[in-house]
Amino acid sequence: MLSTSSHPWSVNTRTVVLAAVFGAMVVALQVVGIGSIPVPNLSGAMTTLLIPVILGAIIGGPLVGLFAGLIMGVLYLILPATAAFGPITLIVPRLVFALVAWAVFRALKRAEGDTTNTVVASAAAGAAGALTNTVTAVGIAILLGQVPASIIPAILPQALIELVGCAVLIPIVVAAVESALRARAA
Repeated sequence: MLSTSSHPWSVNTRTVVLAAVFGAMVVALQVVGIGSIPVPNLSGAMTTLLIPVILGAIIGGPLVGLFAGLIMGVLYLILPATAAFGPITLIVPRLVFALVAWAVFRALKRAEGDTTNTVVASAAAGAAGALTNTVTAVGIAILLGQVPASIIPAILPQALIELVGCAVLIPIVVAAVESALRARAA
């Protein structure tokens, strides 16, 4: 039902539709104005775009997560506030965190229908995805000399809020989707 199927890298109608849905969610959050929430630190904004990317990876598999992450990175590439960082800093971390979220969920998810395990696996995937996004984006920016390493303390509160937010919201949505799919199959 979720991305625990035996062929996570296969492209089929379900994968294409879910990629479109989660990619559209990323765009919709940004267009509506809640994709980047202003915060008083050096980054200037906290992102909620992590949520549909992580959900896409968990629900649809790695290809869906990669597509939604690519959309997120491209959006950042065309936004005036972030475009100067370039494609390596803006796109690569979004692809990496989608894969990490999927891998963590898949590694921790044991049995179909085990709601407790779904909650734990999706919370861990949400937290790991959010942390991976921050570490890779900031790490690449530091390595490329785009920002000094001294920004790390200023980014930590935002990173923790994103991590906790994903660890709380992702399991709620995943459990609801899994419950709806079980009810539909019954």
